[in-house]
Amino acid sequence: MFFQESFSSSVDFPTYIPWQTLSSDLSDKLKHGSIRINRSNRVEYATIQEEGTPLLENGSRKGPDQITDGSIVTEAVRGGTSWPVAAFLLVNAALGAGVLNYPYAYEKAGGVYFAAFLQIIMMIFLISTMLVLVYSADVNKDSTYHDVLLSLCGRRAQQFAALSILLTCFGICITFLIIIGDQYDRLFLSLAKEGFCTTWYLDRRFTITVTSIVTILPMCYFQRLDFLRYASSLGIFAMLYPVFLTMYEYYKLDVTPGRIKVMPDSAVQVFVVIPVFSFAYQTHEIVVPVYACMKNRNIRDFTKATFLAMAILFFIYCMAGSFGYLTFGSLIAPDIMEQYDGSDPIVLVGMLALVVKMITTYPQLVVCGRGALDGLYAEFAHLTTDQFIKGEFKRRIIVTSFWFITTLLLAVLAPNIGVVIELLGCLASVNIFIFPGLCLISLSRRSDQYLEHWKSRAKAFVASLMIMFGTFVFGVVFTKVLLYDLMNKNGKVPHAKC
Repeated sequence: MFFQESFSSSVDFPTYIPWQTLSSDLSDKLKHGSIRINRSNRVEYATIQEEGTPLLENGSRKGPDQITDGSIVTEAVRGGTSWPVAAFLLVNAALGAGVLNYPYAYEKAGGVYFAAFLQIIMMIFLISTMLVLVYSADVNKDSTYHDVLLSLCGRRAQQFAALSILLTCFGICITFLIIIGDQYDRLFLSLAKEGFCTTWYLDRRFTITVTSIVTILPMCYFQRLDFLRYASSLGIFAMLYPVFLTMYEYYKLDVTPGRIKVMPDSAVQVFVVIPVFSFAYQTHEIVVPVYACMKNRNIRDFTKATFLAMAILFFIYCMAGSFGYLTFGSLIAPDIMEQYDGSDPIVLVGMLALVVKMITTYPQLVVCGRGALDGLYAEFAHLTTDQFIKGEFKRRIIVTSFWFITTLLLAVLAPNIGVVIELLGCLASVNIFIFPGLCLISLSRRSDQYLEHWKSRAKAFVASLMIMFGTFVFGVVFTKVLLYDLMNKNGKVPHAKC
């Protein structure tokens, strides 16, 4: 029963956040019921029967295409999800491309034991900030991450959060294309040896471009991606396969590993790896929607879901990081799959699963990012509802084409996924520490405007530490990536051994 409910929820879970609430004009009309958001995440005028129905009407009229508390109601979530299923949704959202970079992160973190200790510390902070978000969501019964910020911190904070999530989706798309190229490189290196480096049609720039144009680009223009939901729901199993491979290859391969660290080389390396761990465990963007769709919407049940999800992710990442790092030591590559023999059928299955995962997930990220950009553009361009609806097709074509071309170019030029994941970790530190910190300050001031009580001052102090820590980590890692990884050619790690 659990597996059936989990699969159904992962397929029907409303991943398309109604970003149109970023626009003041559209938000007002949504609340008054004159417009609605359909299953394609498009704004349309309400029917005569529905017109005038407020957005928040105590859930008395729930249809498959109607909005309740700002989220799209689906068959799977109409009755509410249990807390174990909520934990599964959090794991499914967090487990992604970061697992391929985890053994490399262990090398920078200072080895197996120190990396595990650092993850435990990070999980304490992550769980705390997740609970801050759901506690904040209860103030006005918000159902999306950016609406929580609107309620507590104002419209500018909401817009900055949308921009952060937009850039995160953009960066993950780049990572997916790089991973596709890495799988081709490993396959060709295993079959054609070093000769593939001089063959133009085996070059990663050609393989990434052709694969993306033929398989990914056509799907990005669709309004609805329902046909991909079942494929993407199996993504968690596709990302678990590399974990199995690291354990399998640890016992099978007869290689001499490089130096095995027991401590990090410097404090900077520790701060650099924190965003990588943050990105791997990050589920903050969907924490509020998952909480809103729970059968029993209370902090106690969600706390159980959070601890279960973090425990599962900790086990998975420790297995991948430990076995992968101990196999190669300091010789580890940013993408662990690059170091396995592509001619081995067991490895080949994992490579194909990764390629399918990347191809089927990329269009969904485009839809999410495109929706955020749509909402921001409507607000800053002061579009009326009529202008927004009539210009949807033109905007969809322009934004999708620009998104695809730029991510493709950056994927071809990026040194490796490690660089992109570090940049994504910078954005993750904003969503994990800075925005929840702002919410906590707002909550403390709501109950005690002048912070006269010691509890209010304690909350404000903790919130200030969260904001300062997130800002510091963002600055250190962003500077390191910009100065050393992107501008220093000597630090460039080759994609394949040519």
